[in-house]
Amino acid sequence: MVTAIYFLIYNLLVYPLAFAVFHIYALFNRKFRRGIAGRYRSFRRVKAFLRSLGPEKPEIFLLHCASMGEFEHARPLLRALKAQRPESRTVVMFFSPSGYENVKSAPGVDLFIYAPFDWWWPVRRLFRALRPRALLIAKYDVWPNQLWMARSLKIPALLLNATLQKTSGRLHPALRWFQRTLYRGLTRILTISETDRDNYLRLARAEAVIAVGDTKYDQVISRAEESRATLPLPSAVCQGKRIFVAGSTWPEDETHLLPALRQLHRSYGDLLTIICPHEPTPAHLAQLSDALLPLRGCRLSQLDHYRGEPVIVIDRIGILANLYALARAAYVGGSFKQNIHNVLEPAVYGIPVLFGPVNRNSHEAQLLKAAGGGLEVHSEAEIRTALEKIFSEEDYRRQTGEAARQLVEAHRGATARTVEEILKRLE
Repeated sequence: MVTAIYFLIYNLLVYPLAFAVFHIYALFNRKFRRGIAGRYRSFRRVKAFLRSLGPEKPEIFLLHCASMGEFEHARPLLRALKAQRPESRTVVMFFSPSGYENVKSAPGVDLFIYAPFDWWWPVRRLFRALRPRALLIAKYDVWPNQLWMARSLKIPALLLNATLQKTSGRLHPALRWFQRTLYRGLTRILTISETDRDNYLRLARAEAVIAVGDTKYDQVISRAEESRATLPLPSAVCQGKRIFVAGSTWPEDETHLLPALRQLHRSYGDLLTIICPHEPTPAHLAQLSDALLPLRGCRLSQLDHYRGEPVIVIDRIGILANLYALARAAYVGGSFKQNIHNVLEPAVYGIPVLFGPVNRNSHEAQLLKAAGGGLEVHSEAEIRTALEKIFSEEDYRRQTGEAARQLVEAHRGATARTVEEILKRLE
């Protein structure tokens, strides 16, 4: 009865309002507009995909990801699932254009689409057409009608790589009853740690919540092994250089980072800094070029004209994880803004990882600090001091980097445990 009331309120009041707001906002935001348009086209792609399967439709797994990051962490899971069920098909649906537009193909995936508008009718239409054996949701992006329709159609729904902080709004007293009706509808919640499991127990049934670890560790290990064979920069550019990579930076990071780097480049003539902005828009790239002065920079797209500039600015996405393989130390951005980005991508290469104070959203950043492989910095001066120590004391650099690498290695294996739990639900 309570679920039915929430269903009516959400579908008759809450989502219609959100639907209108989305469309109005799309008039002023090109990225959002692409996402809206893509959702209207998705079902045609689904029908074409189903026709291509023929009359004997194989079992289908449906994975929902908010964006690119969540999908990246699910890659090893998709490969392992395909290895276990080679005749199956996997459909991945994204909420964000940054995911849909930047993943054209991936091992273990047969179709990419936008997630439908979370109204009961388009969600039900998609689920009835695909009839997935399981709905898999990456990390946190739970949408009410997806869960309600999965339950209505008796489709197992599993939340993977699940994480929940004590301070999460989902645990706020005003929302908790609604959240409980959702999360108690999940077949399994597979958390990245025991701490996250304890937090989810406030929303879900105890028997449904299991700590299995984070497939993110398996993904960075797999990607590191692949990247060593194909380095993203010519060896002539990197040879004899002391390389520092600043990844996923925002202007808030660069405010502290760039003054420190200007000082360091005066002390270390062989220093090569690679800066990879999180959003390499023309405006951000122009702002970054101005902020670098008097340091000279060269963009990746102009590397054919490289003349020994001490800074290389990456003006495309998708190669950051491989760039870390070149570095002696790295900085991970977002940590002076709102949420830190992926600290495991550099850690897997056995290098010290620096990041700012905004890192509580990252469980692995806390583990990295505790292990001695991650260094939290709060200012330009602290960044400069940390890097001077790393660059001048090789034993310290190696010890710190090895602590980072060992942390990643110690947490591998979550993929196998996750696949095991998924397949159990199908028996």
